[in-house]
Amino acid sequence: MKDDSATFSTIGTSGKANLFQEIDGSRYDVDLPLTSKVDLKEVIADLRLPDYIDLEYYPMRSAIVTLWASQKAHELHSLYPHAYEKEVNKKPISALLFGGAAMKVHCAHSNGKGALSRKIKDMDIIVPKNQGSNFVKLLLGMDKAFGTQFKFFKTKGDALFNAMRQGQRYRVRTINGVTEEGLPTVSVLDVFCNSIDLRHKVEVKDSFERCRENLFTIGLEYIVLSKCQFIMDLPKTDLRLLEEQKQEFRILPYENYSAEKVVLGMEEKDTRDVCAIFLDHPLGEGTEEISKEKLRKILEKDKKLALTTVLNLANLMNRTELLAKWMTEIEAATVSDRIGELLNHMPKIDKKWNKPWWNTAVETPLVG
Repeated sequence: MKDDSATFSTIGTSGKANLFQEIDGSRYDVDLPLTSKVDLKEVIADLRLPDYIDLEYYPMRSAIVTLWASQKAHELHSLYPHAYEKEVNKKPISALLFGGAAMKVHCAHSNGKGALSRKIKDMDIIVPKNQGSNFVKLLLGMDKAFGTQFKFFKTKGDALFNAMRQGQRYRVRTINGVTEEGLPTVSVLDVFCNSIDLRHKVEVKDSFERCRENLFTIGLEYIVLSKCQFIMDLPKTDLRLLEEQKQEFRILPYENYSAEKVVLGMEEKDTRDVCAIFLDHPLGEGTEEISKEKLRKILEKDKKLALTTVLNLANLMNRTELLAKWMTEIEAATVSDRIGELLNHMPKIDKKWNKPWWNTAVETPLVG
């Protein structure tokens, strides 16, 4: 893409929209209609990403442009001098997607209108810790370089959050959609550094050296782990909530846990994502294949993550009613067989826990 004033598209009504207002009255506004100076098909081709990627969702378009800008981080001040006065970084920034956006990059079945496809509300992204602060600087200039559709901004609260995390994690705000009235909506973007630290800590540092090979994502194995790391418990007195929300499939069969509680695994969106991964990718050591050896080596070093991953995968494999709901009989058999083969290769976990073996100091989604 070149630096010019041409506007390829606009979204929204005219005027000015307030994105956020501080307690002291300070405002973060954006002019309407929102603009884009980006040819997304050109960007996808330049990154050599699959052409099946569904660009219907606003965060997906933002993710694609963010990846491209990250690869040009050392050139942005020359390409877009009005947006970046100084060099952003001395080399490309190894920004990688995970979560729903990574699914749409790797899995054809996660795109379009099929049962395994889903709407994404934001993008999940991770960068090397030593590039984190420069990556945030890159984000804050994107609206000037590429159009206001790609606006990122940092509130005073975000600045405080970032300072307290000391380079481990950053937070900014971004436009993630437009209402029927043409007004932009805003969400929080968490920028992870080096590891995805949620229920369990998933280190992905070795993925930064294989950006293009992994299609600018953390890679299939780490995507599986980032999905299967989710776990929580629930008092048995609240089981009716699961029944009302038709979420009984999340109950993991773990007999060693507290008798007063049940252990819950992945939410439906993550189970669908994991199905798409195993449907679209065979086990193996080649490009776009799921490596049993890599997953085994990772989980041998973290038996707590291993237990959570194995419980989630085994539960999904045995939930034939879910597989039948989303896939044909042949597709369901493919997913089940691949998960089963992987589980046979996973490390054995001898230790038994009767209380949480996962990080409980994170936000727990409500059931219902």
